[in-house]
Parts: sequence; structure tokens; C-alpha cells
Amino acid sequence: MRFVLVHGGYHGAWCWERLEPELVALGHSVIAPDLPGCGERLAEAATLTSWRGALRDVITEGDVLVGHSMGGFAISLAADEVPDKVARLVYLSAAVPVEGGTMGEATAETVAREWPATVGMPFQDFMEVVEVPNQGLCARLTKQAAANALFYHDCSAMDQNWAWERLTPLPVAPSLEPFHLPRFWSTPIPRDFVITTDDRSHTVAMDNLFMKRLGRTTAYSIVSSHSPFLSRPVDTARVLETCTKGSLD
Repeated sequence: MRFVLVHGGYHGAWCWERLEPELVALGHSVIAPDLPGCGERLAEAATLTSWRGALRDVITEGDVLVGHSMGGFAISLAADEVPDKVARLVYLSAAVPVEGGTMGEATAETVAREWPATVGMPFQDFMEVVEVPNQGLCARLTKQAAANALFYHDCSAMDQNWAWERLTPLPVAPSLEPFHLPRFWSTPIPRDFVITTDDRSHTVAMDNLFMKRLGRTTAYSIVSSHSPFLSRPVDTARVLETCTKGSLD
């Protein structure tokens, strides 16, 4: 089985470094692309169209797409783009779009509403908007303590530092575009959702809302922060392998 691992906001393909060898050890192959505007592709224009194209270019028939966090939006786009190639969709603590709505509308503006309380400081004290060459306006986390609280609270200090050094500004442009995914909603591709039960980036109530949008969905859970690929890579690999066996096909 080949997994296509799609990262979330502020992250890039680098975030899967701990997980990839665990999936390979279980006999699977892995590809982890950067989305345009993220990671090593920060200078490339980030739009919903460019994300579609980036994933279309790497997906082969029978792939299992795993989207983490914001990556849930991206794999939904990919399933709409090439529904005949995708064998399964796995939402790893990931967002699910609303037809005709933006990312903010899909997540009920969780970032602005809940993150300050989680971090323990005003929004402007840990987040800023910056202009990035060739990209335009981007949101940037300015305090490592905020990233640790939101994403990595159960990770080692070494892994927290490693991740913080690699975070990049998040392009604003894709978040302003509405989603139109007629093939995604109608395709029979099996969908799984993995809840990270100690996640502090959003509530379990939000996960339940995401699963409701997906329709007929298998749910799994793992006791971890928002980043189980760093804090529990072995267990995360096993959960993803369990998803491929499919109780709902």
C-alpha cells in the first residue's frame, strides 16, 4: 500500500520524518509532498488550484491519502480532482471543508476563537501577518511556547525545538477561497477519521462535526497531541495500517 502524507498548516513534508520509516517497516511505501506555499515550496503561489495540481501530479492509482489538520482540506481537493485514483482518505485530526465555504467557515474560526485561551496569551502576542516574497500575506507564529501548547505538548523538548525551527509562514490566500467539490461529496471513496484525544488545537466537538460532514466514516482514536506523527509515530503507523484494512468499504 502506498501512503500519500499531506501536512497541515505551518508545516511541510518534513513533519512526517519520524512516521515514514514506521510505515515502511510495516511493508508500505510513502510519499510526502510539500503543498505550494509551504515547506520547501514556500515561494510557489498557494491557491486551492495549485494544491489540486500538486497532489494530482503525485497520486497514482490505489493510493491512500492521509491529511493532517489543514491537510484535510487538501486531500478533499485531491479526491475531487482524481477520484478514480484514490483508494482511501484518512483524516488525521484533520479539517473537512464545507461546500461553498472557506476554511474559516469550515472550522468556525477556531484559530481566532480558541487558540488564545489555549496558549494563554492574546492572539497578537503569538501571531502576526507578514508579507512573503512571491507569496503575499502570510500568518506567522512568533512564539515557540504557543506552537508547543497548540501542536507539541506531549513531544520531547528536542522534537519541539526541531519542529519549531522548521515551521514556515502560512499563506492567507487559500483560506479566502470557497470550496467547490461536487465529485468529492458523491464519490464512494472510503473515509476514515483519526481523533487525537489529547489535542489542544481544537475540540472533539469539532472532530464530530468534521466526521458528520464526511458521511459514512470509520473513526479511530489515538491518545496524543495534535502531532502524533512526532510524539507517537509507531502507534500512528499502526492506526494508519488499520485504516487500510477497512471496516467500511
